[in-house]
Amino acid sequence: MLCFPQLSTGALAQYPIEKRRLTRTVINQVLSGARLKLADPDAAAVEWTLDYQTLTTSERGSIEDLFHAVEGRLGEFLFLDPTDNLLQWSEQLEEPVWERNLLLGVTGSLEDPMGGAAASRLSNSGAASLSIEQTVNCPGWFHYGFSVQARSDQNTQLRLTRSTLTQTAASVFNVGPQWKPLLLSGNFGGTEESVRFGIEVGAGNSVDIYAVQVEAQPGASGYKKTFSRSGVYSQARFMDDSLLITADGPGRHSCRVRITARVQD
Repeated sequence: MLCFPQLSTGALAQYPIEKRRLTRTVINQVLSGARLKLADPDAAAVEWTLDYQTLTTSERGSIEDLFHAVEGRLGEFLFLDPTDNLLQWSEQLEEPVWERNLLLGVTGSLEDPMGGAAASRLSNSGAASLSIEQTVNCPGWFHYGFSVQARSDQNTQLRLTRSTLTQTAASVFNVGPQWKPLLLSGNFGGTEESVRFGIEVGAGNSVDIYAVQVEAQPGASGYKKTFSRSGVYSQARFMDDSLLITADGPGRHSCRVRITARVQD
């Protein structure tokens, strides 16, 4: 899998990050003089400008290796948007992209900690712990922050999991009547190309959750609600055929990288 690399810190980019969404409207003027306007969804694209400072020699080499592997603008690679949520349907847990046992019920449109109605209740009516999970097609060796806010009418426990086909990491959190932010952070070795993120509820328990999010970085940032699209772009390209890198000192480099990707449904 060719993918844009993370830095040694586990982050994908440094601030400031410039992100621009491009859309196109097709205008057709008929003989009567009327003008018909229609959106052209196939032309929608996103562009990022990433400015890097104090890159190590290894970090510089990783970016250069990818640039040469795809031959500048010619080839495609996977890009994980550093400003977005990598999960789809972050508030619609009944969507097929979320896999769960039918004994784990989902009730939506509950009061959330921001005063809205975007929280969901997970209710386990089974005799064993059950999970709701989503698989993201992304590098298993990247560092991810899997975050959620949770509460329960009674003191209970909630388990967050991150797994590939051969490896699993999990953390158990105590939750009570007050909303509490939870974070599972880490990375795996190996070369597996998908990661599964799950929320596990104990038998007979119910938990309210909000702001379910995965980011390609160690920590959690502000919540980004998603629908059918997420921050995973499998057909990204460089926007330039040259990569200008400046050596600022021994083992310290700077560069600007421009990336574009079509918006895919």
